[in-house]
Amino acid sequence: MRDISIFVGALYVGGLILQYPIGWLSDRMDRRTLIMGLSAVAAAVMLVAGLVPLPFAALIVVALLLGGITNPVYALLIAYTNDFLTREQMAAASAGLIFLNGFGAIFGPTATGWMMETIGPRGFFLFIGILYVALAGYALYRMSRRAAPQVTGAFRTVTPNASPLAVGTVLDEAAKT
Repeated sequence: MRDISIFVGALYVGGLILQYPIGWLSDRMDRRTLIMGLSAVAAAVMLVAGLVPLPFAALIVVALLLGGITNPVYALLIAYTNDFLTREQMAAASAGLIFLNGFGAIFGPTATGWMMETIGPRGFFLFIGILYVALAGYALYRMSRRAAPQVTGAFRTVTPNASPLAVGTVLDEAAKT
């Protein structure tokens, strides 16, 4: 039980640690390239973890990387989607992405459980590795079909202690430029 708690905790700590550097990169490079690169790294790590017996300490490192990549990739996918939308289209797109997230939240554990029952605990890593291979492939495909979006405005910093009114004003002004 203790090991499971440490493993799950490592997933969240990884997300906490890598959220900022990945977000920083996403503001400075083509998001599709970043999504593809992170997915390829995650796929490689998951497939190694699924095929090679690792000690528990190494599995914690795997969990740190998995959480550190998975949590920011969801935000990257949302940001990439919004790069091509008008403000009016963003709510509908967000609803669709939330639906897909919910679909994965419902069926992902079922499919992962089936893989683990079929081939053992390594099925957890293999299933996630397969999903990341598919995501990396899809990102590569999208890169061959459409040019990178053009940045339409400069990034504007909003301080964490700003009031909701101030944040709304800054965002409205940014949309006008």
